[in-house]
Amino acid sequence: MKIGFVGLGAVVQTAYLPALSVLVEDAEIWGFDPVQTLPGVISTPSLEALLALPLDRLVIATPSLLHLPVLEQALASAIPLILVEKPVVASLAQHGRLRALLADPAVAGRVLALDHWMARIAVQQLLCGELDDGWQPLTDGARVRPATIQDVAEVEGFLLEPCGIDAEGHPFALNFATGEPDQRTFHHPDGVILDIGTHVLAMIRELLVALGGDDSLHLAAEGVSDRLGRPIERGDLSTAEGRACLRGEAAGVPLTLWLDKYAGPGVEKKGLSLLLKDGRRLELLRSGNQAWLHHHEHGLLQSWQLEGSLYRHCIAQTLLAPIPVAGWGGATARRLREVGLLLGLQQDLRGPH
Repeated sequence: MKIGFVGLGAVVQTAYLPALSVLVEDAEIWGFDPVQTLPGVISTPSLEALLALPLDRLVIATPSLLHLPVLEQALASAIPLILVEKPVVASLAQHGRLRALLADPAVAGRVLALDHWMARIAVQQLLCGELDDGWQPLTDGARVRPATIQDVAEVEGFLLEPCGIDAEGHPFALNFATGEPDQRTFHHPDGVILDIGTHVLAMIRELLVALGGDDSLHLAAEGVSDRLGRPIERGDLSTAEGRACLRGEAAGVPLTLWLDKYAGPGVEKKGLSLLLKDGRRLELLRSGNQAWLHHHEHGLLQSWQLEGSLYRHCIAQTLLAPIPVAGWGGATARRLREVGLLLGLQQDLRGPH
């Protein structure tokens, strides 16, 4: 398989390349990045040169504002599947342009707006009786009763990331893959609403759709502050959000999302909690390269554990998998809807821009 990357930054270095080294032995990896090269990646002198190659897959992993311009160029190539890292677009103007492009079924069938939390599908697998064999049981218990969207009472998602504290007592971000200090300076629009809100929404929406839910989605933001806990002022088009709570409904189900890039040293909570109307509660949690699935019913607990990086599972299910017969149009449409809503929340918070 020939795979091309546009952009060779942190996510490619710490997530894609390590996962590919484990999953495939004979992948031919090409890349274009105007400022850097990487061992194991065959560099091209230009984007045009990369797009002219007979690639099987292309991954767009540039800064988010460049996703759409690169995608527009890539669509003129013969590459059968183009994966775009999250967020698929970074402004409402770009959102409108991409939505118009995807109205053409031939285009929609070639584009996957990727969010690696889409791979977190264990809850729907368990409730549909199809839990992947990679999940190892930690407890004994009876077969879990199935459920559909009609049985869901509410869902809560959370992405609380550990952080470091500098000499002045201020928090700083850590790289999600390595745990090392993240040297980047975050600015709007790459605050938690768009940058990590996309993860939690992608995971939960794929769950609800798998259970039979529709694509409806409504959210409002509250408690939004910057890295130092200061409210985001209207008219501030620079400061990134560090924390936020989003509340609303998805597929008619009450939904709450907790987002915090600076939760504290050693503080980490990444996943979801699904409450069913019969009182059962399911949790999907992750830390590092381990994930846990819990099913609570009348004081009894059933648990499973999965090993391996999340990107490894995601890449196996998307980048390396055969293209689905129906294409990835449904998933991409959901990711675009989510990003449009999150960009709208940022506009509501900061004012039109």
